[in-house]
Amino acid sequence: MMATTSTRLTRGALFVAGLAAALLSAGAPAMASGTALYCGGGMGPTADIAVRAAIEDAQESARTDGRYSCEAADAPQVFEVFDDPYRGHVFYASVTMNCG
Repeated sequence: MMATTSTRLTRGALFVAGLAAALLSAGAPAMASGTALYCGGGMGPTADIAVRAAIEDAQESARTDGRYSCEAADAPQVFEVFDDPYRGHVFYASVTMNCG
């Protein structure tokens, strides 16, 4: 039995509607939370100063979007460099903040 044009259109419309419903249901929890992730980077002579600078960088980025309440999403990543060509021994840090 051959499918008619109206059957194909109906199947296509149902497929598109089902796909849209699946995408919206998957994205609903993220949209409902009202939070966003911000990554910040910093450097300093100690690991603590580098982490603090990275947190301030992420918070400042969030403030430009009107988000003022932030908390750490992951543990900060700290990298120690002994032979930086401009600073010598220095620490770099990266943090991800969940801001709402």
